Amino acid sequence: MEVHHHSSHHKKNWKEYVSEFIMLFLAVFAGFIAENIREHYTDRGKEKEYIASMISDMKMDTAQINAIVKANNKLLKGIDSLLVFTSGKVDTVVIKKIYKYYPYVSGSILFESTEGTLTQLKNAGGFRLIKDTASVHRIMEYDYLNQIIKKQGDAYYSQNIELIHLMEEMIDLSVINNPSKTNYYFNQSPDKLRLLYNKCFYQKQIIAGYCSLLQFQSGNAVKYMNVLSKNYNIKE
Repeated sequence: MEVHHHSSHHKKNWKEYVSEFIMLFLAVFAGFIAENIREHYTDRGKEKEYIASMISDMKMDTAQINAIVKANNKLLKGIDSLLVFTSGKVDTVVIKKIYKYYPYVSGSILFESTEGTLTQLKNAGGFRLIKDTASVHRIMEYDYLNQIIKKQGDAYYSQNIELIHLMEEMIDLSVINNPSKTNYYFNQSPDKLRLLYNKCFYQKQIIAGYCSLLQFQSGNAVKYMNVLSKNYNIKE
């Protein structure tokens, strides 16, 4: 004789379903909140890292600017001498002086900003992490002036190339490599002399303006570093 056992099934009432739903919802919500908190602290950490990196880049820029301005001021003195020697009577002494000061227009000394952090801020979406509006404005202003400096540097370089080509027509560069030579070739065409003077004069204006921009940017960098350090409590 078989005996059949009937298991009793507990039927849940609506209150138990509601309770289970609430518990599940709270678990999911708590996980969501925890993830948001984790992302928040991660973003704030990245934000401070970007700011610290930006300050480091500005420090490197100011050091570079100081060296470049100093070097370009030496070029300006050499160009001043060329202007003197190309504005009057040309004789053997003057020709030798032009050869002596030729190196001051044979190259350009240009500033290249440290853009590692700025590139990340622009291309990797880093700007969205920086919540302090004043800091964002300072960084963008700094970048904007760097672009202006680059354009001025391009003009400086372009004018310098023109000067080099003109000097190639007027002097014999082999003399510079061999100072023992006594025959100093010099194209004394009045038109060439006038053009040389004009280009030297123009180059002087470009370099002077370039140095002024660099010094202005250096001052900005100091102010901006102070703002960023204060706003993000970064110790120097």
